[in-house]
Amino acid sequence: MKTKLVLNFNPEASNLPITHNLTAKYGLLVNILRAEIDEVGGKMVIEVSGKADSIKTGISYLKEAGVGVRPIKEGVRRDDEACTHCGVCISICPTKALILDSKTHKVIFKEEKCVACGVCIDACPPRAMEILI
Repeated sequence: MKTKLVLNFNPEASNLPITHNLTAKYGLLVNILRAEIDEVGGKMVIEVSGKADSIKTGISYLKEAGVGVRPIKEGVRRDDEACTHCGVCISICPTKALILDSKTHKVIFKEEKCVACGVCIDACPPRAMEILI
């Protein structure tokens, strides 16, 4: 089973070996899709793979450690009306889910390639991208 999670860290939790414990103690595979964490807290987007019971137990561990946990059910969505097709998102998308159509000069969003890392959300000037939870 696989699931994507957004983790929010408070200052205390930001110094814990979270991904190590998920792997070593709960037998989960953790793919870090995005992370911005420092001594005052932060956010991480991860994809966790493993047995359903292990994932459930791992999520309980995160919550007990003071980490906010939100599942990502549907990934990222683009508001086509808000998008100005400026192209800022194209160069920063690690999976090339956002590309430029050479004929129309518009940004195309290929949802099937998106891993919901959230990089485009922070970079988008008109705030046309959002994580669906």
